[in-house]
Amino acid sequence: MIKAMLVTPFPPQPTGLADYAKRILSLTKDQVEWTVAYPEAALPLEGYYCVPISKLRENNFNVPVIYQVGNSPHCEEVIETLLARGGTGLFHETNMHHVLRNKANNSGDWKSYNDHVIHDYGDKSDSFLKVMGKKAKSLSEYDNRLRKNPLVGKLASASSIIAVLSDTAKWEMEKIAQGKPVIRMGFLPDFHKRAEKPEKKNDTVIIGIAGTFHYGRSWKEMVNAVAMLRRTVDCRLLVAGGGWPETDFPWITATGRLPDREFREQIEQFDIAIDLRHHTCGETSASMMDILRSGIPAVVSAEGSFRDIPADAVLRIPSESGAGGAYAALKYLLNNTEVRSAISESAANYFADISDRKKCLAEWLDLLERSTQ
Repeated sequence: MIKAMLVTPFPPQPTGLADYAKRILSLTKDQVEWTVAYPEAALPLEGYYCVPISKLRENNFNVPVIYQVGNSPHCEEVIETLLARGGTGLFHETNMHHVLRNKANNSGDWKSYNDHVIHDYGDKSDSFLKVMGKKAKSLSEYDNRLRKNPLVGKLASASSIIAVLSDTAKWEMEKIAQGKPVIRMGFLPDFHKRAEKPEKKNDTVIIGIAGTFHYGRSWKEMVNAVAMLRRTVDCRLLVAGGGWPETDFPWITATGRLPDREFREQIEQFDIAIDLRHHTCGETSASMMDILRSGIPAVVSAEGSFRDIPADAVLRIPSESGAGGAYAALKYLLNNTEVRSAISESAANYFADISDRKKCLAEWLDLLERSTQ
C-alpha cells in the first residue's frame, strides 16, 4: 500500500476540483493510503484520514504530496501550501491569475501578487501592473484582462512534477516550466453507470449547455444562436449547471448546480450540446467530458483544450464566428442525421479511451512513484 497526501478543495465547496478529488480517491483506494488535506471551508470525507490544511504537521510531508491546483478562490490554501512546501502539482488550468488576483484583493497582500508578476514577466512587470491597474468598465472586461495576462510560472516552479489533463495544457506548461517533467494524465469519470437517455415526449429539439457559468463562456452568443435557430426549428435551450445569468425567455431552462448523477441525467436530455469559449485559462472542461461520454454531438469553439478533441468527435467552429457561426453549425447538425450519429459514436469512443479506468490507475500509480523519487 502506497502512502501519499492529497491537498485539495473538497465538498461541499462548489468547485469541480472538489468533485474530482473524490474521483481520485475512488480510483486509487485499494492501492493508496491517502491523507487528505482540505481547506477550512470544506468537510472531511468519511472513510479517509482527513485533516484541515492549517493543521498539517511537518511529518505529513514525508510522503508523496499531490496538490490539486485550480484557478478559483477554493484553491487559495492549496496554492499557499504548494508555494511553501513544494510537491507534485495537478494543474486543472494553466492560468491562475483569477485566484492570485482575488487573494490579493481580499487580503491586501500585494507583495505576494507582485512577486508572481515579477517571476513571470521580469522587466515587463511594470507594463503588466499598469494594464491590470486600470479601472475596468465591467466585470466581463476585467475577467477578459485576467485571461489575456496569465500568471502561473511561480506555481510551476514550486512543483517538482507537473501533471495536466490535456495535450494543450502539457504543451503550455512545457514552455513555462522548461526542464521539468510535465505528465499528461487521463480524465477521471465519476464512475457511476451512464444515466439512461429519457424517451422523447415530443419533437422539440433540446440544445444543451452544461457546467458552471464564468465570463470565459460566451453566453450571449450561445443564446443568440439558439434564438436564430428557433425561427425555423422547434427547439429549447436547457442549461445544466449553476451561476448562469437570468433571462426572461420562456424557452430557456436553467437547473442550477446539481450533484453528479442529476447533472448527467440532465445532459442525457440534450439532442445537441453547445459550448463556446474565448481566452480560455487552459481548463479541461469536465462538463464537456460528460457530454462526450454520453455521445452527445457538440458544437464547440476552437479554443484551449477543445482543440485536443478529435476532429470527428465534435463540430469545431472558429472563435470569432460568434452567434452566426454557432447557428450555422447547429443547423448543419440538425440537417445531417448521419453526421450527428458519426460524431456521437466518435465522441463516446474518445471518452472511453482517455478515461479507461485501468489506464488512469496505472498513470496515477506511476505519478506517485515518480513523486517519491
